[in-house]
Amino acid sequence: PQPTTKTEIDLGKLNPLLKDPNVKLIECNGAGEKINVITTKHLPTKISLTKEEINEIIQRFSEKAKIPIQEGVFKVVVGNLIFSAIISDIVSPRFIIKKMPQTPIPQPFFKGFY
Repeated sequence: PQPTTKTEIDLGKLNPLLKDPNVKLIECNGAGEKINVITTKHLPTKISLTKEEINEIIQRFSEKAKIPIQEGVFKVVVGNLIFSAIISDIVSPRFIIKKMPQTPIPQPFFKGFY
């Protein structure tokens, strides 16, 4: 997939990670667990989320993508973010946010021909 728009999404405590160009992936393994990020290596952060905060993030992606939340695997794309979540009544919800690389729009080689 390629990013289609520069859609902004407010994810509260995760906003600094979204803005950091070195962060390629954000991983939440459940409520109370430290958020992990992948840059050039796998790193834990000091950030953790409550179950309510995780559900709020899932809700925000659902609203932006205009796709209703469903139990099981929930996967949507918003702007340059690929959001994958596991939603279950049995275990705490968890998710991964992957940033798509920004590719420049190709410029014509011979401008006079286009």
